[in-house]
Amino acid sequence: MLIRFVVGLASRFEDQLGLDPSIQWGSHGGRKTPGTITIADPFTRLPKVYTMRSVRPFINRSELCGRGTRMWDVRDKDGRDLVLKDAWSTGAHGKPEYFYLARAKGVDGVQQLVGYEDRSGRPNGEIRSFRPASVGRPFTNKSFQRIVTPLYGAPIRAFEDEAELLEALYDAIVAHQNLLKRGVLHCDISTGNILLAEERNPTPGLRGILIDLDFATEVDYTRPTINLRAVGTRFYQSIILLKGLGERYKPVHDHLDDLESFYYVLLDLIFGRSDPGKTWVIDWMEEQWDNDDDELSASAKEYFLSEPFDAKYVPSFWSEECKGMLMSMHEFIGKLVEEKSAIVGDMTQPWTLENMARLYAEKDEHYRKILAMIEKAISGTSAMSLC
Repeated sequence: MLIRFVVGLASRFEDQLGLDPSIQWGSHGGRKTPGTITIADPFTRLPKVYTMRSVRPFINRSELCGRGTRMWDVRDKDGRDLVLKDAWSTGAHGKPEYFYLARAKGVDGVQQLVGYEDRSGRPNGEIRSFRPASVGRPFTNKSFQRIVTPLYGAPIRAFEDEAELLEALYDAIVAHQNLLKRGVLHCDISTGNILLAEERNPTPGLRGILIDLDFATEVDYTRPTINLRAVGTRFYQSIILLKGLGERYKPVHDHLDDLESFYYVLLDLIFGRSDPGKTWVIDWMEEQWDNDDDELSASAKEYFLSEPFDAKYVPSFWSEECKGMLMSMHEFIGKLVEEKSAIVGDMTQPWTLENMARLYAEKDEHYRKILAMIEKAISGTSAMSLC
């Protein structure tokens, strides 16, 4: 092994040294400068070259047991600014992200796919191809995937006024519904996965962009099922998803879970900009809802939804229309959780799939109602700077 190590270090081939030869930096005056990243077209295998806009990726997850996600600002040969994402995918949560992005082609408000590369089955494209054969312990195989998407705006948390927030959320929910019509459910609604438009005064439908389909899944509403898969961001995860973790009869992740998550996103953003000295509401949410204890997080959200929404706790700079929307949405989401909970019970015993199918049959009405609440607030409010 020592001889192989020494000989390996002497190699002039970057891939033998564990480096990715598709990433090449420039050099000026002995210093590293932005270079290029190349992907192989999945159909023609011809190279597509993208120019780095910075020496370093703007996201670099280097945990040993993580997905190794790196995201770069790049530019194509036509001068278009794009985002290039590298990650090692397990496939344990479903099909690759590029599969769902391809299904979302042409859907306004959903991240679009420019190009991708999947190195599954290729040399050094999967962990098992370079893992020592002598290691007999179980491990999770991962494959390298690279996707290229358009560059959008800042995360929704960077909104500048009430109208911008509500319009972005409205378009993101419409996009979520249209994505569902393509048979794809997002499954990870959070403030980090909704972006604002890059340009000012964007076209309706493009004011809020859903991104990151890493945890997306295919759905079939003709067959409600039981599924132990549980993904998402803890603060925004639904009550039933949290309560069902580890239970034998947990229902599959559905649009009701994601609509509940959208409500939690809205609450996070509204209470996240509190009046001076009055941060206790968001502090309580972060302490309870974001807790690592599944039962505590679920119970805190369940208690919150069971109580009437008191608009007096909403920070003073939000409009009355916005407060009215929150009260209506609170009641609506609470009833949906009650309906679904009545069907699945404590999830330790079988429940009737036909009852869930009847609830799913009303999904278009669920979207219509929540969108109508936001639209009413948008039409009745004026833009107010919150900076």
